[in-house]
Amino acid sequence: MNKGLRTRFIIVLIVIGISIYFLYPTIRIATMDPAERKKLEVENPEALDKLLKKSIKLGLDLKGGMHLVLEVDDSQLKESEKTDVLDRALEVIRNRVDQFGVSEPVIQKQGTKRIIVQLPGLQDAERAKRLIGQTAMLEWRLVRKQSEVAQVLRKLDKVLKETMKDSLVELGPAGGAEKEIELGIDTISTEKKSEDVAEAGLPEVAPLDTSIIDSTLLTGTEEKSFNLPLETISKDKPFTSLLESFYRDWIVVRKENIPRVRRLLARPEVQRAIPKDSEFIWYDEWVNMPDGGKGKFLFLVAKDEKVTGANLVYANPTPSRTSPNQLIVEFRFNRKGARQLSRFTGKNVGRFTAIILDGKIKSYPVIKSKIPDGSGIIEGNFTDIEAKDLAIVLRAGALPAPLIIREERTVGPSLGSDSIRMGFRAAIYGLIVVIIFMLVYYKLSGFIASFALILNLVILLGFLAYLGAALTLPGVAGIILTIGMAVDANVLIFERIREELRKAKTVRSAIDAGYNRAFTTILDANLTTLITAVVLWQFGTGPIKGFATTLSIGILASMFTAIVVTKLIYDTWTGSRKLEKLSI
Repeated sequence: MNKGLRTRFIIVLIVIGISIYFLYPTIRIATMDPAERKKLEVENPEALDKLLKKSIKLGLDLKGGMHLVLEVDDSQLKESEKTDVLDRALEVIRNRVDQFGVSEPVIQKQGTKRIIVQLPGLQDAERAKRLIGQTAMLEWRLVRKQSEVAQVLRKLDKVLKETMKDSLVELGPAGGAEKEIELGIDTISTEKKSEDVAEAGLPEVAPLDTSIIDSTLLTGTEEKSFNLPLETISKDKPFTSLLESFYRDWIVVRKENIPRVRRLLARPEVQRAIPKDSEFIWYDEWVNMPDGGKGKFLFLVAKDEKVTGANLVYANPTPSRTSPNQLIVEFRFNRKGARQLSRFTGKNVGRFTAIILDGKIKSYPVIKSKIPDGSGIIEGNFTDIEAKDLAIVLRAGALPAPLIIREERTVGPSLGSDSIRMGFRAAIYGLIVVIIFMLVYYKLSGFIASFALILNLVILLGFLAYLGAALTLPGVAGIILTIGMAVDANVLIFERIREELRKAKTVRSAIDAGYNRAFTTILDANLTTLITAVVLWQFGTGPIKGFATTLSIGILASMFTAIVVTKLIYDTWTGSRKLEKLSI
């Protein structure tokens, strides 16, 4: 074997060896029976994860899963904040999805305001939507004192009495609702004003009663109640007559009065009457009233005195030290956030603070002392999933703007398995038909071309695994198309060789002339197709990129196998003997 032939032989062996090396994890996973996989998952999960990571992934249309088109609602942002809002939202979503544990997600921009999220193999679609769409704006805000709240309530009564005297409907006394709050500072009702609440340490929750129910059970009832007329217990005190009592520095509102209070708070004149540095926010949980029924706490919190969660560096669910069966979320700030929290807590020792997540108060601890290290806990009667998801969104950061789901599709795993089976069957049938044609029409030379075709598929799949590409149904179509295109170059070469043989040239010279004369045509044809594939990859999205990827790799692999590999086989074959006739 001469030096040039040996060099080409080594190059071909290296390419084949690298392709098989990259393809091995995929072959290993595909041939592993369920029992063996389960055993490996238990005994050596790191090895299984490594195999899965290096194997060819299946796209949404083959594996099943979820497809979302999200739109960033930047209507409430300033112009200066809108410039990179899509990029920031994309990064936050990617961080959350990575921690959620979905393998090979697709997260990409579409246009100037939309983000496409594809989650192959996802089982819990609702949880994923909550996790992705949650704004996760975490804040610690100071709760206003009783005296400050009382002044605001007097003002609200006065404003509503003047502006709504003709539209209010006065209700008769009913079931405890006849109570009215006296707004003299010394006579404010403070039911259950026990010191056990003050003992709650940061950031433990001190509810009115230890029995708390899930707020989602009553949401529908609340919403329907918004259609009621503007009713009040007293026209003289249109707002405070709907309140049950003060409870330390916040208000208690019965369930049946919550819709009316919400409607009054939403009125423009009421919003104007509330100090600009404060706002009313509801506690996120329902509580049992002391004398029966359900209710909620309403807090007047500061807008100017607060610490945000922008500098959080750690958040993790863990069992409570005092109640092992209850989950809490531990958090820690970086140095900048720790300084802010230290100043905030040091300035407001003895005051209540509201821990607010996405506009809802999760807990309201007393600041018992300055917190210099920037760490603490969040309680909220979390389930295991809720605690984990809260920790994920806090670690990943807050979305810069709310997200609106514009499109949602779910692909079942059975549909995906049907697509895999049909696509695999089409590829096998196409490969068999092409091989039969080449063997019948070109005889032994057809066998060489068929070997090159199989080698082409090995190289194609190997490099797909190396790139970490997710195989989609259009990608399968690209592979099937590559099967047909792979032998096209050999057909051109073989026809040229036949022409040379008809001119009575020797086998060796006919082979050389056939390859030389066909090369330009093969290069032009494949180059134009490759350019088209590159354009599809650059400007296409999702499935189109999958098709373009497999087609591009297939074109390059087919040129290598059809020109280099088959020529190497011919040169090796004819170099050791003098052939009088070629089977072609």
